[in-house]
Amino acid sequence: MLVLPLLLTPADVERLLAGRLRDARKARGWTQEELGARSGLGVATVARLERSGQGQLRSFVHLCAALGRLDSLEGVLAEGAPSTLEELRRAKGRR
Repeated sequence: MLVLPLLLTPADVERLLAGRLRDARKARGWTQEELGARSGLGVATVARLERSGQGQLRSFVHLCAALGRLDSLEGVLAEGAPSTLEELRRAKGRR
């Protein structure tokens, strides 16, 4: 797993994700039209997300599902480790 450097801007991350979506589609030998059909999205949406990484979160999740990559979102959805004593207490259910 690649750990993203802290120096990346949100725009950098958008471009990185756009490229990874495109690479995942091409690795399956699918056209943008085929990925659109499999994900329930229009080809213009697929093209925009692959080109710029800009779009709706819903669309991104649908593309990940169609590509069989929902498991890749696990790290984003995982709860972070507590960083303060108060967060640790809340995590343990105490106040």
